[in-house]
Amino acid sequence: MANESDFRAHLLITESDVIRIDDTSKPPFNNRGLDPFEHGSTLSSGLESVLEAYTRIQSSDSLSDEDIRLFEVVLPEGEKFSTKTMYDFLAAEGMTVNSVRDQRHAIVSTTQSQFETLRKRIGMYTSQERKFAKFQGIEGFRFPDPMDKQAPSLQELIRSKMAEIPVDVEIQEHQLTGQIGAKGQANAEKRLIADIQAKGGSIVSNPFQLSDGTPVIRAKIPVGQLRAISEHTVICRVAPTGFYGTAPAACIPAQNPVYLNPQVSLDDLPIVVVLDTGVRFPPELADVVIEHWTPTDAEPSNDPHGTFVASKVAFADVGNQMFNGIMTPRARIIDCNIRGRDPHSDSDRLISDQTMILRIKEAVLRYKDISKIFNLSSAAEVPIQGDEISLLAYELDDLSREYGVKFVLATGNHRLYETQDSLEEILQDDDIQIAAPADAMLNISVGAIVGMDNDKSISKRMDVAPYSRIGPGFRGFRKPDLVTFCATVNKKGNTLADPYAFVIGENGTWGLQSGTSLAAPVVAGDLAEITRFVPEHDILLAETLLYHGAELPILSKKKISRDENAFYGNLYGRGISMPMSSMFSTPDRVTFLHRGTMSKRQKQHVKFLMPGICSEKLDMKKRNKKINVIVTCVTQPPINPKKGEEYLSAYVEASLHSINGNGKLVPHNPPESDGRKEWDTCYHFYLPYSSFSNGDWEVWLELHTRYDIDEAQEIDYALAITIEDLTHTLHLYDSIVEEAKGRFPAAVQMVRLPVRM
Repeated sequence: MANESDFRAHLLITESDVIRIDDTSKPPFNNRGLDPFEHGSTLSSGLESVLEAYTRIQSSDSLSDEDIRLFEVVLPEGEKFSTKTMYDFLAAEGMTVNSVRDQRHAIVSTTQSQFETLRKRIGMYTSQERKFAKFQGIEGFRFPDPMDKQAPSLQELIRSKMAEIPVDVEIQEHQLTGQIGAKGQANAEKRLIADIQAKGGSIVSNPFQLSDGTPVIRAKIPVGQLRAISEHTVICRVAPTGFYGTAPAACIPAQNPVYLNPQVSLDDLPIVVVLDTGVRFPPELADVVIEHWTPTDAEPSNDPHGTFVASKVAFADVGNQMFNGIMTPRARIIDCNIRGRDPHSDSDRLISDQTMILRIKEAVLRYKDISKIFNLSSAAEVPIQGDEISLLAYELDDLSREYGVKFVLATGNHRLYETQDSLEEILQDDDIQIAAPADAMLNISVGAIVGMDNDKSISKRMDVAPYSRIGPGFRGFRKPDLVTFCATVNKKGNTLADPYAFVIGENGTWGLQSGTSLAAPVVAGDLAEITRFVPEHDILLAETLLYHGAELPILSKKKISRDENAFYGNLYGRGISMPMSSMFSTPDRVTFLHRGTMSKRQKQHVKFLMPGICSEKLDMKKRNKKINVIVTCVTQPPINPKKGEEYLSAYVEASLHSINGNGKLVPHNPPESDGRKEWDTCYHFYLPYSSFSNGDWEVWLELHTRYDIDEAQEIDYALAITIEDLTHTLHLYDSIVEEAKGRFPAAVQMVRLPVRM
């Protein structure tokens, strides 16, 4: 990285360099050319099977007293529950979509009379009446299969035939108040609870609601009764209860006293909220913590874990600073001691979904106007299910959208290193997948890589740490988002001493600690530092720069295959967090920033300048790579947990358009698409060039939305574009500023960095 004297402010792309283009195209209705009699007969048979199932469960179902029918609609291969055309058609036929399991399967509801009308209309379609041709868009109807409602891990338990063993589960109900009213929903819940108890189950805590109003019942149910309980039509999803823990922590006496660097003004530092076991810095460092808080009715925890975590937020390189005796903070801390004992957990160390959600919400409501960055270094002890977003991940995403905050999350730890003999074996084990809530799509998940070689560790420097969970995330999306350097462990799980292992303990002590719990706070502090260098401390723009400046260890490889690209994405995400690269431009590396919104059916072309100095000084006939262009676009889309794999309702697609030798603007995008996935929150890719022409290049942005996004709804995005001079001969930054003549203003006034001792 460049010296501090070489740091430059990023450049802003203003609205005058954004071309807006309306896209009025509409998807056509797909008539599949099916024979109405044959196809209609198939649909009629499906509805008859639904009716027969309701007759069978009439006396026992929790919704038997309500005027409602729930059943599944199946679309043909290649079709998706994501078009307004399909939803409008279903609504016209009296069907309300309650939840989407995947792109072809959705649970809908009607009244009993509407169900009978639907049967009659299918009969008319069978008689080849053309006005019913839109039924060709449906492959079939069926009664919901109880197994489809269950998380994969529950299905494994059922197959294991351990019938009497009770399992702690969270039962999500369909939110049906719009169809049967609040009283009908409450009556169905009472009947469901009564049946759970009649079948030998017990209710662990009072039912609660997710932010979207979804009712959730937590219960312990014998494995042998899970299928019978899952048959209730009011049930949408049954999954194991989420529990969140922290790694055991221990402290050792400090050898020498430490002091805060007097050259740093604490009042100028950004603030990070630490959601953990409490922060108890030694008196010499206590001023870094501006407030201590405990949630309502929660006993504060006394575990040193929170202090360890906060030290990585505030100081990052604790080990090196500790030996110098002078600690240079980069962020201040708000201590939220949320990990006191959970009355709804059998373990003193584990917190349940319900309690964690309530405590975090309370913390966000209290501090959202003071800080936008919340560090959560608690993760489940088992991998995500992957087919559905976890409850806590959804709640964190909802808080992010509602209040404009970002959670930095640990991917979680495993103990596979105790039984496996090599890192390669560990990486091939399914149990290594990330743990909730690291599957959150609008927040930042962080894994650990090893910072120093050690003969006693199976992971070498730059390798994934022996304990760190990896991707993929929800529905195969890239996770973690980033990685950072941490300590490593031996086969017994003991932390090996190196500068990355040291953390601040309590009352004049220090700790040696490893785990992704210490990776997340490093990146939380990185994000806090970046906010100082973006306009209005914009958190979405800061997140974009955080990803934009990340460095991938594989960039030194000349060429990688598509499978390798996806594999490395699951290990490193978008790369190693490098805050200095994120915060500043340099003479050889110029970053343009733009913050905007897009509405439905609108495209934007964002201009940036490739300066004339490139054509003047570079020999385009030589095949050596001369510049590198990096593009990162992060979207903050609406979310809906009832939509299954369509959880995200929008994304912005970014594509690069460069000027070729003929002076024409042409698309030029990387052949590997792992950083450019549909419906992901981030497009992140780079392209090296050996020949090109100067002028106004463009990044084309296209907003893609689900059916239910209103035409006028604005979706936030942030864009970063970097031109990097690989020859180090162009004085690129000064050349752009001189040629642009004020067209791209500096993003912020430069501020003095804290001095590192």
